[in-house]
Amino acid sequence: MKIADIPQLRDAPLASKLELVEELWAEITAKSDSLPLPEWHVRELDRSLAEYQANPREGSPWPEVKTRILNRK
Repeated sequence: MKIADIPQLRDAPLASKLELVEELWAEITAKSDSLPLPEWHVRELDRSLAEYQANPREGSPWPEVKTRILNRK
């Protein structure tokens, strides 16, 4: 389905389109358990967890990372 398939959506104000996106996302996440998790996601999560468990002091806490990102210019 494309926006062009729904003329009233194509001409809708941006705020209305954003509301629709929010509603669609809420519906998708409510049913996310029915979506299969790709095997490569599982492997990457396992790899990342093992790396963290081997070196828990590596990296930075989220508040520090967020501050660095927001202070970039």
